[in-house]
Amino acid sequence: MRLSILENILRNHSLICIILSTLLLIIFFKIKNQKLLNDVLLFSVIINLITFNIILIGTDQFDIKNHLPLHLCYLTEVAILATYFFNSKLLISWIVLNGLGGGITGFTNSNLDLNVPIIEFIHLYLSHFNLLLFSIITFKKKFIITKINFIKSIIINASIFFLIIILNNKIGSNYWFTLDKPEGNNLTNILPDWPIYLFVMIIIGIISYFITYNLFRTK
Repeated sequence: MRLSILENILRNHSLICIILSTLLLIIFFKIKNQKLLNDVLLFSVIINLITFNIILIGTDQFDIKNHLPLHLCYLTEVAILATYFFNSKLLISWIVLNGLGGGITGFTNSNLDLNVPIIEFIHLYLSHFNLLLFSIITFKKKFIITKINFIKSIIINASIFFLIIILNNKIGSNYWFTLDKPEGNNLTNILPDWPIYLFVMIIIGIISYFITYNLFRTK
């Protein structure tokens, strides 16, 4: 019974995201220890990625068409891990530009059917929490996104987008939702079918990029 109640809570996307958003606001306004925040983020990313894959593989539920880290937010989380491991600043602008808008989108929309394994919900919450936490940490460091890095990030995403289209057509997957609307409660439910919803998502992504760029370019 307790497990069932816990699972129901974890499937309550709005409730969990409100709790995590409150935590992020507390971190933004109250926590000044950069090392602590970096350690928490690194730990969260590692645990999230390892736990998610081990559980799915161990329970024989891993599906190459659904569970590769190829959606933009999950790719960005992997890039966070690489940035910390290699102590590199190469992808920071790209991560922030993807992470702030992507994290907010993940907290306000769900692409999961209620019947998927509970670990997928946990992975969704933690991944977008990590993206927002990275953005907060970077903002607190007074990081500046230059116009060149802004343009480079758009080119990177466009290149990945076309590679994802090829992959989806090759293996029958739906990464970046290029072939069909995402499951769950999200904005695409009120949008027309393919390809209109895809164009709307791209436009929203571009708007998100401009907003994030303006937040970080003058600090």
